Amino acid sequence: MPKRDTELVQGVEKTLADRMTFGLSDEQHLQQIAGLLAADAVSSFIGKVAFAGQTSSGAFQVQFNADGGSGFSSAWPEWAFDQAKSALLSDKKLWVIANGSPFGTNLLTVLILSTAV
Repeated sequence: MPKRDTELVQGVEKTLADRMTFGLSDEQHLQQIAGLLAADAVSSFIGKVAFAGQTSSGAFQVQFNADGGSGFSSAWPEWAFDQAKSALLSDKKLWVIANGSPFGTNLLTVLILSTAV
């Protein structure tokens, strides 16, 4: 991971650890975190995985459809692909934090959500 991305991930982790408020509804909590992340100049997306698979060359392909209608198809690193595959198989939404659009090279954090948002 390039140094800038490592610094962004560390910034995201610090923001979430230092400034999260507990006791909110799931929706309020996600809105709060999205606002905190925007202050760190990273993007936050919630959506569903349309497909996840592997090509014959070994690349991990994911189609991520963000709520609101935007779709993004790209090769994801294996750590993020594992989350996408699990979300697809369990019909859960993903929360993707990225340095820009949620394409594989921009991914910083990929989380599976336990509830429908």
